Amino acid sequence: MSNMSNKKLHINMNRRQLLKYGISGGLSATLAGSLWLSGCGSTKGKKKPNIILISVDTLRPDFLGCYGYKKDVSPNVDSFASECLLFENCLSQAPSTAASCASFLSGFLPHETKVRNNGPPVPPDVPMIAEILRQDGYKTYGVVGNWILRKRIGFAQGFDFYNDKMDQRELVRKDHPEKIAENATNDAIAFLKQHKQGNFFMWIHYQDPHGPYTPKPPYDKMFPVKGKKPLNLKFNSTNDGLRGIPLYQQLAEYTDYYYYLSQYDGEIRYFDEHFGRLIKTLKELGIYEDSLIVFTADHGEAIGEHNYFFVHGHNLDHCLLHVPLLIRYGGLAPGKRSEFVQMLDIVPTILEQARIKKTYPYRGRSLFVKHPDPPVIFSEVQPSGTTFSGASVSVNGLKLLTYGKQPLLFDTNKDPLEKNNLAADAANRVQIVNMSQKLVQMMQQDLLGVKAAGTYHLTPEEIQKLRSLGYLD
Repeated sequence: MSNMSNKKLHINMNRRQLLKYGISGGLSATLAGSLWLSGCGSTKGKKKPNIILISVDTLRPDFLGCYGYKKDVSPNVDSFASECLLFENCLSQAPSTAASCASFLSGFLPHETKVRNNGPPVPPDVPMIAEILRQDGYKTYGVVGNWILRKRIGFAQGFDFYNDKMDQRELVRKDHPEKIAENATNDAIAFLKQHKQGNFFMWIHYQDPHGPYTPKPPYDKMFPVKGKKPLNLKFNSTNDGLRGIPLYQQLAEYTDYYYYLSQYDGEIRYFDEHFGRLIKTLKELGIYEDSLIVFTADHGEAIGEHNYFFVHGHNLDHCLLHVPLLIRYGGLAPGKRSEFVQMLDIVPTILEQARIKKTYPYRGRSLFVKHPDPPVIFSEVQPSGTTFSGASVSVNGLKLLTYGKQPLLFDTNKDPLEKNNLAADAANRVQIVNMSQKLVQMMQQDLLGVKAAGTYHLTPEEIQKLRSLGYLD
């Protein structure tokens, strides 16, 4: 593991250097904007917070009650959200786990971290948030439930303790290891009880509700299909979810679309139960009130949009990039914010509240500041084992994306299902040109300049596991 002082990215950059990049991050963003958070705008004299970052795999925000879902799948998350600032429009930088996590743990884009899918490892020169916090005196602990995030791939950078032990096997893919929500929460609670004194940073990545959707009893029966005429789908012979159920998602003889939704609901409800245990423990240990808690997901899931079913990682549809984002800290007034933000904002937000004055040219900016100008949100996709790639840029919900062909333009505010391609209207030609220039600029910029970590040779066992996850055909 490289020492932070040897990072290629220089610290304590002055404002002139930051302006060269056209952005500002860390405390610079705080000083540039107007502080809006009553009681938290000034951190002078305050004890540094413990920081808890919770990410949930494959969790769509529109399947949470706090985002408007009608079924009672998330009572504990909803209760937590009532005490949080809820961001209605947060976008991920990638529709796959490794690429997204590398971005929100570093504050940089997938092509800058060199992790654009679930194959390559995180280069040691990428400055990860755990490294920065540990250098500042934080005890750092990670617990992950997804095999993609194992130590060997570099996600343990900066962690004093990194728990990637996965001794469970999925009910459908018997050869595939995972850590279910119950055990991930148990591991997190054990750490909290041992290290409640002193500052710590904890990252918990829950695997549920990633497919295959196999919630434990009684959660598998909690949301039965009622009053719905069966919508039977075909079984696909590969992990491609186009017009059918991908191989890794297939559950016995079930082909009804609504049955799979009921099991996805059950997965979320199962995770929610153990999330509630985590929050209860934080309160019992006296950690909850003074901790900065960030709750999000790595990406979403297609449940029929554009004829893709129960799959992710294949394109940049809104259903894959739209993620929940909840923040709770001290005097933060609960409520909702509708402006578009991105997961790149998580690192600058954490560093600002931890009062760490090392400044990097982060693309994101603090969420504790209201910014007058909307962010240019860039996302990209390159599925593992393919040469296919795509990129999108979004400003205030207007989204331009390209897969190497004619660009597509959508207004995700009015058209979240992206059914109406505005690029066909000549009246939008100037808008398309302007956004295309932004997209190309973002694609060509590399604020990190690190080298890829080298060719990572997957073992036959790893190839099989990636295939079983749906990331390889």
